[in-house]
Amino acid sequence: MSSDPRQSGQRRLPKSYSDQQLVFLKSHLPEFERRTAGSVRGDAKKFALEKAQDFINTFGLPDEFIHVEEAEPRFKEQIYNWFKNTVGRTRRKLEGRPRSMKKAMEKAANTNAISGGGQNDALNSWDTVNVAAPTYAQTSGTSQSATASPTQSNLLSPIQYEAVHRSAPMANHRQTSHQQSPRQHHSSLELAVNLQITTATLRDSFSQVDASSLASMIQSFVMSNPSTTPLTPVVNALFEAVTTELSFSRDPRACLRRFLDASTRFPPTIVHAGVSGPLAGPRALQMLIRKNSIWFPSPSSAASSSSIADEMQRLANDRQRKKEHIQWARIHAAALELGMLNMGLSGQAENSGYSYAMSRAFSEMMARDAVWEEDEVEWVAGIYVLRAVIRTAMRGDQRKRDEYEELLATYENRWKEIRDETRQAMVAEALLGAREDLSQLDGP
Repeated sequence: MSSDPRQSGQRRLPKSYSDQQLVFLKSHLPEFERRTAGSVRGDAKKFALEKAQDFINTFGLPDEFIHVEEAEPRFKEQIYNWFKNTVGRTRRKLEGRPRSMKKAMEKAANTNAISGGGQNDALNSWDTVNVAAPTYAQTSGTSQSATASPTQSNLLSPIQYEAVHRSAPMANHRQTSHQQSPRQHHSSLELAVNLQITTATLRDSFSQVDASSLASMIQSFVMSNPSTTPLTPVVNALFEAVTTELSFSRDPRACLRRFLDASTRFPPTIVHAGVSGPLAGPRALQMLIRKNSIWFPSPSSAASSSSIADEMQRLANDRQRKKEHIQWARIHAAALELGMLNMGLSGQAENSGYSYAMSRAFSEMMARDAVWEEDEVEWVAGIYVLRAVIRTAMRGDQRKRDEYEELLATYENRWKEIRDETRQAMVAEALLGAREDLSQLDGP
């Protein structure tokens, strides 16, 4: 029992969280702050304790809580305090407020005593501090355009609310700025979260956080890095998440499904290449898939102007580019199977025949053309896409089945020409799977 802080009389200091653990915790800050503004009493604490359990399931209990009585409840309370203190601390810092009203009064009294001010000045200082206190909802009719109602606060996260507020006309902003609290001008998470979200944290989050938290992180990143195509770095982070392992063993569908789930939570303020809201994510993915579907070999340097070291570096870069080209083909195939390539096509409904045909047109063209190219890396990429095309084909289409049968025979001939053993094994596995999938197309 000597490790029990109640027995030792010493206050337990919070554990220093690792960068990975901080990414996990900060990804849930937007939802925690939203719940603190809700009407359900204790909802924020309940959410924090649930995420504390997820933290324990992911990272385990810290060493200092091992062999401590009621370790899990105490550590969950510590996590809850972290959420509460982080939101409160950053909010106070942005609003220029001290930690407590008592300290503000003491400071005001000391300042007033030195300057010789009277009691009225001290009261004025109290009133000034009260004005700076944050409010989650206001009822003033002049500020309705910039203030969310309690019902709206349950639908908009702080980050979404901030984006909507920034779009208000400047004239209306000037009329009501003297009545609005500092929190309406700045989400308290801009300091705690927005400045912390990078492509590296997004990459790690594709396999660590839930879709709702990932959507909040992406919104924070887009707000901090505005452009006409703000989701391009996000999709590149998705690619890095798929390719973190040196081998090709990780199935891209898990990361893509999480990205798709997160995209369904995107607000209209996220716009990528003219497409907004939930369709912006698939749009960004489609653009990069098409961009990376064409292989360009690295130009060879002239022997007289390059050293052996330069040529070796060029060959190493070329090998890496070939690996990336195959990985993009695997992502292409996974996106086709998940239906992400038929979203937002010419405004057609996702289940329409036109949308279905258009989503497959590019993939079929790529699979047909790749087998006739010169580099064997293109044959590997092509067979992966062809298998996805076969998997997503309609049953009972005998004409298509014959076409795919002929195309597979061509890929089998290319397989015999592949010199790299790793690529040869990859094509052999894809061919066997495609043959099995093709056999499922028989019948109505």
